[in-house]
Amino acid sequence: MSIAPTETWDLASVFPGGPGGDAFLREADALAAALVTLTAVADALPEEPELESLAETLLELHSITERLEQLGTYAVCAAAEDASGKAAVRADTLANDLSNRYGRAWVVPNARLTTCSDFVFAALLGRPELAHMEGMLREKRRLARFRLPEREEALATELARDGVYGWGELYDMDAGALRIPFDRGNGVESLSAGQLAPLLGSDDKTLRDRAEVALEAGWRPLAPRAAKVLTHLTGTRMVLNERRKLHMLDEPCANAKIERSTLDAMIEAARRAQPLMRRYLAAKAKYMGQATLSWADTFAHVGTSGGKVAYGDAQTFIVEQFDAFSPNLAGFARTALSERWIEVEDRPGKRGGGFCADLPLSRQSRIFMTWGASARSVSTLAHELGHAFHNHVLHDVPAAQRRVPMTLAETASTFAELLVREAALAQVTDQGARLRLLDASLADGLAFLSNIPGRFELEQALYRLRAQGPLDPDELEAECVASFSRWYGPTVAKVDPTYWISKAHYYIPSLSFYNFPYTFGYLFSNLVYERFRPLGAAGAPGYEQLLRRTGDAWAEPIARDELGVDLGDPDTWTSALAPVKRDLDAFLAIVEGS
Repeated sequence: MSIAPTETWDLASVFPGGPGGDAFLREADALAAALVTLTAVADALPEEPELESLAETLLELHSITERLEQLGTYAVCAAAEDASGKAAVRADTLANDLSNRYGRAWVVPNARLTTCSDFVFAALLGRPELAHMEGMLREKRRLARFRLPEREEALATELARDGVYGWGELYDMDAGALRIPFDRGNGVESLSAGQLAPLLGSDDKTLRDRAEVALEAGWRPLAPRAAKVLTHLTGTRMVLNERRKLHMLDEPCANAKIERSTLDAMIEAARRAQPLMRRYLAAKAKYMGQATLSWADTFAHVGTSGGKVAYGDAQTFIVEQFDAFSPNLAGFARTALSERWIEVEDRPGKRGGGFCADLPLSRQSRIFMTWGASARSVSTLAHELGHAFHNHVLHDVPAAQRRVPMTLAETASTFAELLVREAALAQVTDQGARLRLLDASLADGLAFLSNIPGRFELEQALYRLRAQGPLDPDELEAECVASFSRWYGPTVAKVDPTYWISKAHYYIPSLSFYNFPYTFGYLFSNLVYERFRPLGAAGAPGYEQLLRRTGDAWAEPIARDELGVDLGDPDTWTSALAPVKRDLDAFLAIVEGS
């Protein structure tokens, strides 16, 4: 029985009239006007401002953050459900512009927080009205080296509006408008990449291999423009890094709230995991009766599917498993489903992929995905509901303490996914169905331990190639193939040569290295799961306490205090591979006994 009344979400309650309606446009105009005023006030702060005026400016700037996030989330959702709609695209552009203007408004206050004396800074933190912002202000002072002198920082921020953001929007337009002819068995259709990509996991090898060929052919014509976009995004980042005297990974690590030593330790653990992944791929190929796997084969699952999974059945199963650990989590999921926070309908015009975005003023979230009626869809829904629960827990803390980095943002989502997966494994009795669940689990391990490191390695290569001149599509394809081949090994005969074009993460203007946080989240969630899940409902309060800390603290102290582990030690991350080893042993037992 379905908890959700429909397969589409409710956006109208956020901004009636749609992305081109009066409500949205009035709020966008109001925010733009407020930012003009706030920027003027902020820019007028003298070199040594009075504490009262600086505190007042900081509070005023912070006061509009939730309005900006509310509008930004709505715009992202509107653009995702109607990728080529003019009003939706315009709304997304407006939201990006406002985000850029907000960053510009902070330039001078950031500089004052950096240059003021320790005595003045301590006095500022001592003001009661700023108590809820202490963590954020300390972090701004700590990260002073990531900023240019204020005049240069202001100029760079303003130029980004028509520079890197424009390049990112160009890619989004191209990717959103892409249509690929394909015959799913009922005649040739014009499918978006988002509609076609799930067919890579089809049980029908002929169908999935045809989908792989079609996707590669569909993305390849975009290669020249994609290379041009990457040239200018990467080139801009290189110039800024050089001016700021930063390594390419310094800012991504700071954004992720982790130390570089933690990143290095995690990647080392991923390397240690490769023998496990190679054994998995070899066993999968053997079970399929093949010497090697195609790229599409890595997405397909062996074993017995048990047929298509109805959306309603998936909802009930997920809520039941959530309830076994935390009634709060289960009750929240019922609310999200019943109040139409979730969009799953399979229809043309939608973007591919899935996400969860926060609506802080509404104290809600919105989840976007396309239902594929598979176990993978069940996991994705659980994953995104985990994100939404994380937002829900953080709604109880001040907005300044909700600055969750990508690394820690994956904690609740992967934890929720693990709850559902482990329950499914515990309940299944049929060996074929059990094999399929184990394969799905190991396929996730492959994604986070091989695919994500491959993406990470490829993005590092962009900087090396860009230093030699404009990025060339052929060179990018060769580097793409080399990076993923190294991480997947010889059992995968051919990796996707167009992955550098199709993976939208490379084209996010405001954030580089949108990859390694996923591996962090996967392994860190394993550590969190091993700590709290065995406690049952008694573990839920400690789990929620950990989530509440993710918006204001770096990962290392959270891991030390809540889990008792050192994230700078590769052995910590290697210990997080224990669930992977268990699933691999069970998978091999079935495959080798068949």
